[in-house]
Amino acid sequence: MKRRISPACRATHLYLQEKHLPKIPIIKNGSCLQTVYLYDNEITKIENLEPLPNLEYLYLQNNQINKMENLSSMRKLKKLYIGKNKIAVLEGLQYVDSLQELHIEKQDLVDNMHLCFDPRTITNISASLTVLNISHNKIISLTFLTPLIHLVYLDASHNNLDDVKDVYQTLRNWTELLEAQLIGNPVCKKHRYREDIIANTCQLKVLDGKDITDLSRSFLKKFEDRKTMSESKHNISRIDHVIKGIPGNYPEFLRKGVTESLVKEIKCEQLKDSPSFDIAEPVHLSWNFLPKRTPLTHRPRVSTLRNLKRENHNNMLVKKTTIKIKNSSC
Repeated sequence: MKRRISPACRATHLYLQEKHLPKIPIIKNGSCLQTVYLYDNEITKIENLEPLPNLEYLYLQNNQINKMENLSSMRKLKKLYIGKNKIAVLEGLQYVDSLQELHIEKQDLVDNMHLCFDPRTITNISASLTVLNISHNKIISLTFLTPLIHLVYLDASHNNLDDVKDVYQTLRNWTELLEAQLIGNPVCKKHRYREDIIANTCQLKVLDGKDITDLSRSFLKKFEDRKTMSESKHNISRIDHVIKGIPGNYPEFLRKGVTESLVKEIKCEQLKDSPSFDIAEPVHLSWNFLPKRTPLTHRPRVSTLRNLKRENHNNMLVKKTTIKIKNSSC
């Protein structure tokens, strides 16, 4: 026999936590319910929530749920707490349009398994999600979460993130992110981990519980910009090999100046939106302003130069002899 719950007609909260419930009971007259507490039970499946069209807050943490399903009717759901279950895939939210907070931490997964993400769900919740808690889930990458551009708070602590570049390339897309918790990941032990994260985020205020000042962020961003420019210079050995039609016999100082100009032009394209880029630095002439110079086709041989020198010497001797003869005859 199915258990049925009938809350008061105008009730907005339903308290069913810590009842040892094996399943979610059928709820009648739930059109006014906005919050349902079902945490700390023995529930194995998400079901019987269809009669709750106005539900905004759902608490399902610390149960035995192994799949996210039957949530398509939760159009107004704003906060979902579903941590401490057995969920392996974040899914089933492709029709939930108003979700602002998602807490899916500490899933009880078998060895060598980590929490995965359904692209359809991530794409759908990206328009509204601002808070995400995915801690303690053995996650190895944040790349699949890149579409979540409105995130303000992220807790991805105590996972298996070990690539600092993978982390900051994802965080770089979240221009509204203010706080990130990454402590407990292998990446935190990498050299310059904190500096790299700060330099590649727009307005992060707190990282791993420590505040970030605007002065330190500005310094690290400028340092990172100059480091990138320096690496770009070292990657260009000879400009005449890169640009066709450029003579290879320009003086070294001129070649260096034009190389810096080209590198700076490339860097300007990369940093045109960066406030830390100093536009007052000296600008060098680009190649199209340089005078055309025809490269040397060949050089005279040493033997030819010697013959010319010997011939000039002989001519001088002949002229001197002629002058002496004329003087004696006079």
